[in-house]
Amino acid sequence: MKKKRIKSKNKDIGFISSNGICIDGDILMNCEREHNSGSFLWFQILLTFVATICTAFMAVSFLDMEIYKTTIIYYSAMLSLVFGLMKSSHKIIKFSALGVMILHVIYLVSRITTIKYGLFVVIDRYLSRANQPNSTLGVQLSGISTIDYPYLASNFFVFFITLVCLGTAAACLYRIDFPLLFIITFPVFELGMYWGWEPSMWTVIGLFVCWVTVLALHIINHTTNKAGRKNTFAVHERKRTFYFTSEKQKACFYNVFMKFTAILSSLVLVVIMLFSAITGFTRPESFAKYRHDISTAVSNFSLSDLRNAFSDYDGGFDLFGIKTVGGTNGGVLGKTAGISFNGSTALKVVTPKFSNTLYLRGYVAGVYNDNSWTPVDVNGNEDTFSDDFEQGKIWVQDLDYDLIQRKYADLTPAQISVSVLGASKKFVYAPYASLYSSDGNTDDKKMRPTTESYVKLSSTKYSLYYFDPSLIEERLEALPEAIATEVPALSVNKDRGVDAYSEFVHQKYMDVSKSDELDKAYKEILNEYLGVDIYHKGDWTYEEISTAIRNYFSDNFTYTLEPGVTPKGEDFIDYFLGTQKEGYCSYFATAGAELLRMFGYPSRYVEGYVVLNSQLDEPEDDSTYEVSVKDKCAHAWAEVFIDNAGWYPAEFTPGYDNDNPNLTQQEKDPKEVTTTKSTESKPTTTTQNGGQGGTTSVVTKKPANSSKASTTKKTNSASNGHGAGVMSGAGKTSVSSRITENNSDHGSFAGIFITLGGLLLIGFGVVVHRDVKVKKMRSELNNGDNRSRTVAVYRYMLKYLKLLGITDSRNITDLQLCDRLTEKCQEMQINDFSHMIKYIGELAVKAEMSNSVISDGELETALSYFEIVKDKIVLPKLSGAKLLNAKFVYCLY
Repeated sequence: MKKKRIKSKNKDIGFISSNGICIDGDILMNCEREHNSGSFLWFQILLTFVATICTAFMAVSFLDMEIYKTTIIYYSAMLSLVFGLMKSSHKIIKFSALGVMILHVIYLVSRITTIKYGLFVVIDRYLSRANQPNSTLGVQLSGISTIDYPYLASNFFVFFITLVCLGTAAACLYRIDFPLLFIITFPVFELGMYWGWEPSMWTVIGLFVCWVTVLALHIINHTTNKAGRKNTFAVHERKRTFYFTSEKQKACFYNVFMKFTAILSSLVLVVIMLFSAITGFTRPESFAKYRHDISTAVSNFSLSDLRNAFSDYDGGFDLFGIKTVGGTNGGVLGKTAGISFNGSTALKVVTPKFSNTLYLRGYVAGVYNDNSWTPVDVNGNEDTFSDDFEQGKIWVQDLDYDLIQRKYADLTPAQISVSVLGASKKFVYAPYASLYSSDGNTDDKKMRPTTESYVKLSSTKYSLYYFDPSLIEERLEALPEAIATEVPALSVNKDRGVDAYSEFVHQKYMDVSKSDELDKAYKEILNEYLGVDIYHKGDWTYEEISTAIRNYFSDNFTYTLEPGVTPKGEDFIDYFLGTQKEGYCSYFATAGAELLRMFGYPSRYVEGYVVLNSQLDEPEDDSTYEVSVKDKCAHAWAEVFIDNAGWYPAEFTPGYDNDNPNLTQQEKDPKEVTTTKSTESKPTTTTQNGGQGGTTSVVTKKPANSSKASTTKKTNSASNGHGAGVMSGAGKTSVSSRITENNSDHGSFAGIFITLGGLLLIGFGVVVHRDVKVKKMRSELNNGDNRSRTVAVYRYMLKYLKLLGITDSRNITDLQLCDRLTEKCQEMQINDFSHMIKYIGELAVKAEMSNSVISDGELETALSYFEIVKDKIVLPKLSGAKLLNAKFVYCLY
């Protein structure tokens, strides 16, 4: 008969087998006699501090510049202590540490500008020492004296230390995690070693000790935290197993182990250094290739690239209810209070010159439902056109290009090249009348169409042929109706597909949302802008209808980037047309598309980018222009379908008539360049404010006798071409003056003063808290009935005894606890008062668990015993630090 395996489980109070036998503290290894498990937290705090300060000073050693060392030491120590105390079991300590941390974060936020320029200084000095080009940061630091560099860098290092300490605290305090510690600290080590720079030796030793110590502790935790064996220490699983059955026992062991590991790791480091010195070992030459690759990347570094790296993949992110636009938001409407721009580059476009606004179509959707636009769903029965287009060797998205090419065979298409940077990586951004099916890529990089709507992006770089509609406008008086007059039948398959697709469009893109406000808007446009009561489509041209809708919006609505969210339960269109009456492009595009359908024109919703022809600067090669399309160019519009012509943009947003209200004048026309102030002649100051808080700059027209205006900048020889210069424009001069004002003798200690002030405030709170708790204790002991006072005497006696370590955390009865406390008193040679502890415990059980009356005499005896325990057992045996702990943390006297 097979024996049944006896299962067991391990709890914090001991190892308990299935038969109920409890083995508590089976291995003490005499650690408890030499070490207190409570000191483990202080070892962890010390480990966090060493890792943080070594990392910070190692980074400083790579910069070859003066940094306020006292600031680094102070913040490393303060933050390590704060993160450690936040782990305390005492609420007053935990909340006090949290209060200091909140004050520190407020201080960092208040210094965000100085921290930013400090980051520029640190990168500048790093690149300068590495002999890497740094023109971009040189411009950012122009006008800032090198005298201010230590001050700025020190402010940045306060922020840097905060991040590093947060990581090291997570790895050393809140969990023992070597990979996390290594990820946080090693990159700083490699930043210098990559160039062959030697860091301060003491920082290397300290960091190495921290790595080895945490690695060893991590291995122990990995071994012991197995399923069903929480809080255990397994020496060997198969041969012989030992258990540390509680966190206390494990912590006692850790204290000894950490000291041993620190000494051992230091010896290992010394051996490695001696080996390197004796053998002459150097870094392999294979690292040279990696160094070259990184150097090339650094050479091409720009702040716009850095911003693009943090741009949201789908073109934007929500932060505190504000939408940061870097592309499309996928047709979701009314969810955010507004939009703002971060200045990132969405697209890089190389194109020939064009006349009117260039619309780059991206996301396309035709179904409005539940306050959002989604693409039309095409099933197999409805798709009667794709095969015909495919046999004609084009996609359905190529329709408008194909129709123009067949109508005007003598027209030469233009070619546009697009690089997708900060915009959404899901969609192809292309002009109208583009030939998507020939994108210049092959295999898996070739763009992929949906059956209908948008084209999916496969490569972030592509080129397309397209027709500039303005070229056709030069020949015709109207567009797009004139295109639709006749189309020669050059391809039976494509013509059959055009007819089938036109029928599909009229079925799928004519549904109108049920909205009372939309009906009111339609009737108002009929009555006031067209002058009729009943609409007949044949009586009006598309241009007349679209103009009437556009004028209706311009007269009754306001363009704003912060219209607020659509209230929950409200329909977006109803709320916008009836109550809100303000919004940005997505609002007008949505309502405009719906109104076009009401007037009989198939329409849909589009998101993408718009480029003004005035944004074209000097041509690259006398024929093509390169344009950096910023996030401010993100836009939404409606588009209309004209039979035998295809889809064309329908603009209804006020301010977008060959314009972009979000761009500054200089952004609209880059040929107007910013120049520096001259000491000899003072140019006229012009404030350019565009849309979302445009910038203020000194602008002059380019001189008639020069093809380009020149920008003059003096360089500071002390910075070796990488540092400061004379500030151009009015904006940064104020930054420089603020830095000068702040950089006084006490400027670098502002954070210290704030922290100390916070500590004083918290200290005041601790005193008040202690006063409240003491009054509460006295009230519980002296007021109320005899039962409650007796129980209070028992509870406060346990708190006093805990100060001496006379306690027991096991789940046992109160009478068993009193017996255990009595045994601990005898172990500590406190023999004369054991009967008092037992008397108070028994009386408290009687008061709590029975209906017996507690006489005044019994209560007076318990109170007198309590005073003896307090005044003659506990308080005389406490040291000064423990007395403060008893007074302000436990609040017992």
